[in-house]
Amino acid sequence: MKLIIRFFSLFFCIHSFSQEISNQDKITKYLADYFSEDREIIHVQFNKNIYTNDEDIAFKGYILSKNNNIPNSATTNVQLVIYNDEEQIVQKQLLFAQDGIFSGGIHLNEKFKSGKYYFHFYTNWMNNFKEDDSFNQTIKIIDKNNPYVFETNEPNWVTAEISLFPEGGIILSDVVNTIGVKITDCNKKGIEITDGVILDSKSDEISNFHTNKMGNGVIYLRAKLNEKYTLKINNDKLKIERPLGKIAETGLILTQKDYPAKNKLLVVLKTNEKGLQSVQNKKFIVLIQQNENLMLQEVTFNNNKTEQPIFFDKKFLSNGINTVRVLDEDLNEITERFTYIEENGNPSTLLQTKTTANDSIILSGKTEVDKAHLSISILPEKSVCNTQKKSILGTFYLNAYLDKPVNDTYFYFNPDNKTRKQDIELLLLAQNKGKYLWENIKSGPPKINYEFEKGVTINGKVEREQKPNSKNKITLFELKSNLFDETIIDQNNDFKFEHFFVQDSTVLALQMSNEKNNTLTTKIEARIARNEPRFALGPSFEKTFCQARKTSDNVFNFPPPKTKATTLKEVEVKNTAQKEVFIHKAEVSPMAKAFKIDGKSHQTLLNFLSLNGYNTGIDPNNYTVRIADRRDAYKGWAPGSYLTATPPNVYIDNFLLYDFNDLYYLTLDQIDEIYIDRTGSSDVTALRGHGTIKIFMKTGQKNEYFKSKHTSLIVTKGFAQNFTYKTVPFEDQDEFNYFGTLNWSPNVDLTDRSDFQIKIPKNQQKEIQVLIEGFTDDGYLISEVKKVPVGVNN
Repeated sequence: MKLIIRFFSLFFCIHSFSQEISNQDKITKYLADYFSEDREIIHVQFNKNIYTNDEDIAFKGYILSKNNNIPNSATTNVQLVIYNDEEQIVQKQLLFAQDGIFSGGIHLNEKFKSGKYYFHFYTNWMNNFKEDDSFNQTIKIIDKNNPYVFETNEPNWVTAEISLFPEGGIILSDVVNTIGVKITDCNKKGIEITDGVILDSKSDEISNFHTNKMGNGVIYLRAKLNEKYTLKINNDKLKIERPLGKIAETGLILTQKDYPAKNKLLVVLKTNEKGLQSVQNKKFIVLIQQNENLMLQEVTFNNNKTEQPIFFDKKFLSNGINTVRVLDEDLNEITERFTYIEENGNPSTLLQTKTTANDSIILSGKTEVDKAHLSISILPEKSVCNTQKKSILGTFYLNAYLDKPVNDTYFYFNPDNKTRKQDIELLLLAQNKGKYLWENIKSGPPKINYEFEKGVTINGKVEREQKPNSKNKITLFELKSNLFDETIIDQNNDFKFEHFFVQDSTVLALQMSNEKNNTLTTKIEARIARNEPRFALGPSFEKTFCQARKTSDNVFNFPPPKTKATTLKEVEVKNTAQKEVFIHKAEVSPMAKAFKIDGKSHQTLLNFLSLNGYNTGIDPNNYTVRIADRRDAYKGWAPGSYLTATPPNVYIDNFLLYDFNDLYYLTLDQIDEIYIDRTGSSDVTALRGHGTIKIFMKTGQKNEYFKSKHTSLIVTKGFAQNFTYKTVPFEDQDEFNYFGTLNWSPNVDLTDRSDFQIKIPKNQQKEIQVLIEGFTDDGYLISEVKKVPVGVNN
């Protein structure tokens, strides 16, 4: 990656005065102050963007430091909020990021009906800034019970709209104007045309234009002051006429041209003869800027020429979009436009079929860069599930600086697109403004009101009063992962664990001890203190404004699920079952129902109880496991409600539990016998609950979860649990070819330029689609969509 140098140009067109130096210093300070705090920007690759309603949704995220153009290793907390098509929140996740990357996914369930969903990724730190650097992705879930109608690539011609973007915001008389044009339908899909013309009042053709696949084009027009011009498109699919707008008598226009051979950027500030009178001898500053990196030159119209050219050395400009601004002597912005700088080509990945064996294909790959972190999705050749190609290059180099982000950014970075550099320039011409407004930059540095979150905080209080100068402490541990930490207890009996990295559903144990590490018995209250920050700017939904056009003659009907039947031979049935022997039956009332556990099930105890007359769940008010007899709790039991009925008494090996959180991780393979007495007559204590549950562990089973001197806490506002992506079976080959996934590899990490290998099933594919995204530790970005042949006779 290019070393970015802050460069202050000293090439002025006239001698510098003290005020000019002062203006240069002011500009430098404006930018340094406004970009003093590092900003982070997120890109997320999904394995595809259309899913059947029984699949897993998988994604990999990349976080870049905008100030340094390298992975932002400081970020740990990434918030995901999922909305349905009615903009209602369906699910939230806190995702753990490390070294600038994170991954995760969703196992689809009944909450996700067919339709569109919006995934919004952001951090709390982003709320400090006026610009939106969060990431949005729209995905579609389809119901296999209904036919799928394929969408056509044809735009909705009858809803076509034309937008014009003249340089400088005006069409100036008596000069050649450069006017950006954009044609889109009601879904913001670009419309390509070849026959656009500009007519004067006599219907004579003055200029012509065309647009590319994204609907962007350019019009060159030498305009006359009192003339009225009309834009006209007349073909079989589109017929539009609209006035070009009023012609300005005076004003300033900013245009630019690239000189690749000399590695120079030419910026021209121009006016007409009448405008020259009003700007004569006035000083202007042409500023090229990306974040706090800048170059500037002063321009004065003192030579009676209407065009003032300024050359900038591109080697001092930053990769990606740079904003070119024209400022007056009071540092007010007159106009702006954008230019795109690309120092070198982006690194690529070599892919080929290495070997085929049995039912698998080994795909071999190699990168051109070191220390690369990649995510790779492999789809069938005929897949219809990759309709929205968002590139990491587009997110970090384009959308990072555009006011309105572009969805299909891969078009601008596809190496097979021979006109992609011109397409980028047309895209930048069709912009009203950038993400960073000059007035915001002049207003001063951003106010930091939101913290840079790292992990979660666990707050708590102990009941036992602390003596003066006490050195008592709280120990926190999690037995399954050997997690351990400790903190002091203050004189108010409070304690706190900050920056704690723990996943949802983890059972934490807390106990109090003195300076000699002797455990002290006390009641401990603890909770996860996290506000689940909302995004201050609000989510930007990628809404469509009309139904996408579909082809009624191209419909896929999902096959019905196959029923598996086996013809059985005639057999003789003998009863070989043995009578179950209950060891502890004499210790409970005859009213108790006995269960002998065979040790083969890994079902949780709580799930077992929910199948045998009890409601079980977690009360989000205090993060504790609650158990209630369904007959007593029915009035307050509903999805999302809390259990308020008196719980049963629960015993483990005849030890009465006061903390049901100890049961959260307990599975049936650890248990020998369970007795459920809903009358409560099996109780031997004076403390009577609503029924009795007695659990007896297997012989030799360590009851490490049941310690009388600790309090447990179930994490409910922690990080999302580790996600394991699983493919689902499809009913036939056509269904798989359209909607299936051959492989999702989110964590391909390469320490050097070594080979990597991915195994995929043959699955009757002649060619596969490979989607690769990633970056290196040095900030090189990788984004490719490849079609790889895998053989014919698979």
